[in-house]
Amino acid sequence: MWENAWQLFVAIYSNPTVEGISIALLLGAIWLAVFRLPLGKQPRLWIFLAVGALLFGPTVGLLQFPLQSLSMQALFQIWGTEIWQERLLVSEIPAMLITGFVQEGVKLVPVLIYRKLRRPLSNREALLAGAAVGAGFGIFEAAWLLNQIFSTGFSLPALRLQGWQASLSIIERLFIVGFHTSTTALAAYCLNKGKGSQAYLLVALFHSVLNYGTILSAAGLLTMVQTEIYITLLCAIMIGAALWLRWHERPTEPTLASPPEAGVPA
Repeated sequence: MWENAWQLFVAIYSNPTVEGISIALLLGAIWLAVFRLPLGKQPRLWIFLAVGALLFGPTVGLLQFPLQSLSMQALFQIWGTEIWQERLLVSEIPAMLITGFVQEGVKLVPVLIYRKLRRPLSNREALLAGAAVGAGFGIFEAAWLLNQIFSTGFSLPALRLQGWQASLSIIERLFIVGFHTSTTALAAYCLNKGKGSQAYLLVALFHSVLNYGTILSAAGLLTMVQTEIYITLLCAIMIGAALWLRWHERPTEPTLASPPEAGVPA
């Protein structure tokens, strides 16, 4: 198991392609612009972005994959291989839950550390830090998956020749990068408000349900197009919630420039 985990970890950094990395960076830039992350005014957000990207490989290769392997081995011991395959819709649930809880948990760690070192932290600052970590994580994941496509000989001219169906993977990655950005932003915001456990549970379960779309597709219950719609709709819900928090008008916190009114406790 650990040998396979190490091979996956190494494979994540293997076969980089200019096309895959460029498209992943473009997808990330779109969401950084949508969330209006002030990277120029707050250089520390670049650090969160880089940390999020660096976390992807160890999270997937050295933590998520071994836990999923252990869960599969346990089910093999209980059911056997044939029953496991027959009950695919049930047998893959532990693996999907592991993906959601591991990835969302690891993405919160940089925000937790930052919050410990820098108190008090405004809700807006927590949300932006979470968004930066999530974006970095999503960009690296997109680069890894797109590199696998382009390293097999696939090219951008071939993408144009194959029509809209060939571009579905890129459209899916666009929304997945936005999803990673949004879930960590939401969880970090709620964490700063003292509701971190509830938010973590919610986004981790939502992430698991999102990934379950691939199992529904593998079981023949969803077509390729239906799977993309399923993924896009769930991503849109989480992205919409995060953007609402990002741009919703909230009362400003009292500062020296705008002290609280008389009689109101500061």
